Amino acid sequence: MKFRNRLLPVGAGLAALLLAAGCATGSQPAANTGAGDNGDISFSFWGTNSEAASLKAIAAAFEQANPGTKVTTNWIQSDYEQKLQTSIAAGTQSTVMEISNTSLAGFAPSFTEQQVDAGKFVQPNIAEALKYDGKYYAMPFTAKPKVMAINVDAFKAAGLPLPSPTTPLTLEEFRTIVAKLSHGEGKKRVFGTSNLWFKGWLTAAGGGFYNADATACTFGDARGVATAQYIVDLQKDRYAPTTLDIEGQDQAQWFAAGRLGTFSDFGPWTVADFAKISKPDWTLVPVPGKGFPMEVGGLAIAKNASGKRLETAKKFVEFASTQQVAQDLLIQGNTALGVPIIAASTPTLEKVLPKERNLAAFTTAMKTGVVAPSVPREAQISGDADKGITSYTPLGSGKDDVAKVLPGLNDKCTAALKQ
Repeated sequence: MKFRNRLLPVGAGLAALLLAAGCATGSQPAANTGAGDNGDISFSFWGTNSEAASLKAIAAAFEQANPGTKVTTNWIQSDYEQKLQTSIAAGTQSTVMEISNTSLAGFAPSFTEQQVDAGKFVQPNIAEALKYDGKYYAMPFTAKPKVMAINVDAFKAAGLPLPSPTTPLTLEEFRTIVAKLSHGEGKKRVFGTSNLWFKGWLTAAGGGFYNADATACTFGDARGVATAQYIVDLQKDRYAPTTLDIEGQDQAQWFAAGRLGTFSDFGPWTVADFAKISKPDWTLVPVPGKGFPMEVGGLAIAKNASGKRLETAKKFVEFASTQQVAQDLLIQGNTALGVPIIAASTPTLEKVLPKERNLAAFTTAMKTGVVAPSVPREAQISGDADKGITSYTPLGSGKDDVAKVLPGLNDKCTAALKQ
């Protein structure tokens, strides 16, 4: 799940509220009042066709396990957060709503507090990701760690041993490897790695976009500047393509064409694309350093849910999060909505492709995954910072020194957090 939808301003007009009426594939959910309460619930979510198929299958499995109970699915295919906020303002939100840990803070006041047993999941960070202000406002149901694909043929041609399938490379080891994998000129240039995502590599280096309690931005501190310079140097040496190099192009296709030695932004949703690639030979290994930020998907319950609907909603989120029959449905064919978060289902994704592809790397990454703090207005705050970074520095289309630009953008970001 990769989305960054800007939220509607508080007090948006009636016309904005009416947007909700046409945003779903099914009927609009009724308000969650106790009147006429038969225990049926509605469930809103976003995603691709395959992701929606997983969530609809989980809803159907719950209905089968609870005869007589109806779950109306509400697939919102675009502008999810905006439309979710609009429905909340209008009082027409679904009983249960999908939410990412990165967006939880902005919606927590509209969700009911939940009781979560962190011991049911493969590692404590998964449950902690859905906490805000010391309370759980969503039940975790999937994790989205990232791993790195490597071009096995390119490693062999360069005389390089394959990285460990379980132990991450250091950032310096990675730099040395991608230098040796890079060769050629022009459109035939083979890059040692894909374009490098600054936020991801900042986490890999032990830093973060925000501090632990989300009171300050930290991407412009000494570690942030050093990480940015690390990326700029790899681009300057042509070991990694720039943002301009890849503009409008699919890097998975670059990998399939043999133009990348490593692909460092590989999420569960990428499995289906790479399942089609047989040449070059490839496998998965951990992202270098401390890994990339791990997103955790959660299921929230509307704060105005009551009576039988509330009881059904609690049963539904518990079912989706902790029952193997539901967690196994996160995988549809060779497409993964995310990595199952209970021990009984973690092998489900690993078996989608042959063992030599090492999809088990996702399980390793999930157990050690770093979860960023949830920040109110995160989409706006990080979006504004990203605009500056990409406009002014070589991390995007600019040319200015990262050491001069990042600290100033960082100060503006921190000021925005305190507003």
